[in-house]
Amino acid sequence: MSYFGIMNTVEFTTTIEHGIIHLPKEFEDYDNAVAHVSVTLENRDEIKAKKDRLFAAFKKAQEAKLFADIDDPVAWQRKLRDEWD
Repeated sequence: MSYFGIMNTVEFTTTIEHGIIHLPKEFEDYDNAVAHVSVTLENRDEIKAKKDRLFAAFKKAQEAKLFADIDDPVAWQRKLRDEWD
C-alpha cells in the first residue's frame, strides 16, 4: 500500500546537475508535483569500458580486412539475402 495515494509512474533518463533532476519537456505538467524518487545510476566506467572494447573490435576487424575481396557490397548483400529464401 502506498502512503502517497494514487500514483502515476513515469520513466526517463536525465542528468542530475548540482542535485537537481530536470524533467523532460513531455513531463512539464508534473512541475512542482510531489514525487517518490528512485534513482538508478549508470556506471560510467563500465559504459566507457564497453565502448572501448567495441571500438577495439572494430579496429581489429578493419585491420583484418575481412571484406576486402568484395567488389560490389550491394550485390554481395543481395546474394546473402537470396540464400535465406
